[in-house]
Parts: sequence; structure tokens; C-alpha cells
Amino acid sequence: MVKFIKNKSTGTGPSSAIGIMRFFDANTKSPQLNPYFVMATIIIIVVGMIVLQMMM
Repeated sequence: MVKFIKNKSTGTGPSSAIGIMRFFDANTKSPQLNPYFVMATIIIIVVGMIVLQMMM
């Protein structure tokens, strides 16, 4: 299990969270992804995998 510890001097989270938040932050120039789009895509993939398993 990995623990994320906040940097006590600056109060920011781990640097890996910055990469994830870049996709949802409107103030950056990175690709903009809506969290609902991400969740819908995951659900569609899971349902598709279940359907494929039932067909085999």
C-alpha cells in the first residue's frame, strides 16, 4: 500500500496528483477532459468486456 504524505512546508500533495489534476483543471493548456466523460468511458469499456465474455 502506498501512502501519500503532504509536504508540510508547502501544504501541497504528491507530485503525481499534479499530473492527474492537469486533465481536469480549466486553467492549464493541457487537454481538457470532463470527469463525466472519463467515467462514461470506463463504464462503456467494462460493459463491453462483460458482453464479450458472455459471447465466448
